[in-house]
Amino acid sequence: MNLTKFDHVILLAHGSPDKVWKQPFEALQASVEEKCGKGKTSLAFMELTQPTLEEVVLSLPQVGRIAVLPIFLAVGRHLRVDVPKQIKALATDSLSIELLKPVGDSPILQNAMLEIIANQLDET
Repeated sequence: MNLTKFDHVILLAHGSPDKVWKQPFEALQASVEEKCGKGKTSLAFMELTQPTLEEVVLSLPQVGRIAVLPIFLAVGRHLRVDVPKQIKALATDSLSIELLKPVGDSPILQNAMLEIIANQLDET
């Protein structure tokens, strides 16, 4: 995984007050960071969990281009309205923030989910 287009990638998950809920996302971010390089990725949450997208962006050292990669299965209100509004408020002349498609849009993930569903149904 090579970050040539962006200086930093923020993985964005929904959020939950349950501390156990965020563990898989923390593990995913750690794995992405291993491949991209230390300090090149962060994890943020929409609500109910810290850090927020705003907190992460404001905590970053000088970067010029940030990608926000939603760890969401589909585009809903958050990705159509809330996140673009946040990004617009956080972007500056020297900071570009690009919202990428959610992971759920990927045919790779869709095929993996189909295999998981088929395996689970075959096991019953």
